[in-house]
Amino acid sequence: MTLSGVKKATVALLIPLMVLTAGEAWADRASSDRSGDYVSLLMIGSLSTVSGTSSSSGVLLLRNDADLVGAVGLTVGYNWAKKGLPIRSEIEYHYRARFDFDSRVLHSAGYENQLSSHALIVNAYYDYQMNDRWALFVGGGLGWAQNVSEVLRVPLIGGQRSELTNRTNNLSWNAALGAIWSFSRNWDAEFRYRYIDLGEVESGPHIDGQTIKAESYNSHDLILGITYRF
Repeated sequence: MTLSGVKKATVALLIPLMVLTAGEAWADRASSDRSGDYVSLLMIGSLSTVSGTSSSSGVLLLRNDADLVGAVGLTVGYNWAKKGLPIRSEIEYHYRARFDFDSRVLHSAGYENQLSSHALIVNAYYDYQMNDRWALFVGGGLGWAQNVSEVLRVPLIGGQRSELTNRTNNLSWNAALGAIWSFSRNWDAEFRYRYIDLGEVESGPHIDGQTIKAESYNSHDLILGITYRF
């Protein structure tokens, strides 16, 4: 091989090595830039459902067991990338607005249930850094949820209307996946799908002795998050 051929072969070998090294440094920088403390505002739209509904006596008829619900949340977290771990851990609080869950007990009364919830959750996510702008993630969490059931009881024939509020405290869990877009040095936008189980719902006993229950209040969430990294 001539000297010119050796030079060409050397350049041909060095170019992929330089590209690979630059790519690794680029990914490391992007991951490192996302490290540290962060805070996020969450805007949540969800399709919520209740399942396993029953009454303490009589046949329970549901008018609806699903509703579109809005929620808002706040998270405080830490990204462990600088420690060599592609993991984020965070604490999330969110308030889930009114779910109109109405039912009727045959030959008794109608129950107009306005359901809301508070949740405090510890989440963890595994991040896959695609480039300096985008990352994919998957994860989940465990926590506490309080479901607040505000019910107006309406007798079917005569009788007295009555109101009752019950709070049910539950273990909550969720699983999620999504993507993060870094649109500036300290700001990210997050797009997330999440399934969350908020536990049981209970209302009663009412003045007629009825207690209305649902074994599970769950939701399919679409979440837009805006994150500031310190």
